[in-house]
Amino acid sequence: MNKFKLKLLSFSSLLLLVCMSLSSYTAIALAEKSQDFPTPIAVPVKLKKQLAREVLVELGVGKQYDLYFWNSVDLAYGAGTRTKVGEWLQKTLAQVAGWKYVESQYVSRLEANFSAIELQELLELAKRPLMKKLLLTEIQAFEETGEKRALLLFRAWEDYNAGKINVPQGLLK
Repeated sequence: MNKFKLKLLSFSSLLLLVCMSLSSYTAIALAEKSQDFPTPIAVPVKLKKQLAREVLVELGVGKQYDLYFWNSVDLAYGAGTRTKVGEWLQKTLAQVAGWKYVESQYVSRLEANFSAIELQELLELAKRPLMKKLLLTEIQAFEETGEKRALLLFRAWEDYNAGKINVPQGLLK
């Protein structure tokens, strides 16, 4: 019986050693895995509305929105070139129908389509120097092509009035 107890004790010791080794291995493996994928740290997240507004500001959406009134000026004024009257009209349209009147709808759209975490990521992306450079370049290109766009829109309007651009049948009914 002593031999049996001794074997049982040896087997129990071996089993205990194996269990301890496995648990140590599991703990080490989990620790290494958590280093590969760090657990997110809880950071206070701004309100979605505030984040959405900041994203729009950083992206310059309001400025672009107001700049696009040039297309309306070019069609309405019909000079084909930029003039002081055209500049005044564009600024007036921006004042009476511009960004400040639609900003809340843009903010609501972002809030509805993006999570707070996604908005935070977009904000960080919008603040990056390379992204700022891209956005500035796009606005500059829009402004620099203004004369050409005005001329093209003026010609399109003239061609329409001269009957060179045909309206599809049934569209005006």
